[in-house]
Amino acid sequence: MIRFSLLLALLIFLASIVQRYIPPIIWLKESAILLAPGLLFYGCLTLPFPAVLGLTFFTGLINDLLTVPSAQESNYSIGTSIVLLLIPALIMHGFSSTFLRGRWGTNLLLAELAAVLTPFLLLGQYGIISFERRAFFYSDVIMWRILGPGVIAIVISPCVFLVLAYLSDLLRYEPQLDRPRQG
Repeated sequence: MIRFSLLLALLIFLASIVQRYIPPIIWLKESAILLAPGLLFYGCLTLPFPAVLGLTFFTGLINDLLTVPSAQESNYSIGTSIVLLLIPALIMHGFSSTFLRGRWGTNLLLAELAAVLTPFLLLGQYGIISFERRAFFYSDVIMWRILGPGVIAIVISPCVFLVLAYLSDLLRYEPQLDRPRQG
């Protein structure tokens, strides 16, 4: 489990850097391609709860270090993404027993649920910035910049889940259902 957790952390770190350099999708109003949430959500489905918390902390910290504005007047501080990612991470971890049963149909649906939860971080960031500015500005470009990564993730998430399942097999990591302790 430790090797797979470290591999996920490394992949999340690399994906967080690489997704900054992937050009946006022009026909989706320049929506970004987000790879790190798919990796995090797969970890939420396969890792035990303490590892999920650690992976969520790491992913949020990396995201904040790469995106937090350095202006003095900004109230968006390091640690905000950790809290914003914790909600969808806990939702995904709640489905881990369903995922670990290994039925491909439900696993595909959970990959799509991960895609639906992908824009949650962007929506939270938009809410914080709107609250900070004391103005709510809405346009179709903003909507696509928030929801577009989720649309892109609908295609990407099943592929990410398949690659990570293959990597977990290579590392001989077999996630187990949490069993209550007898005693």
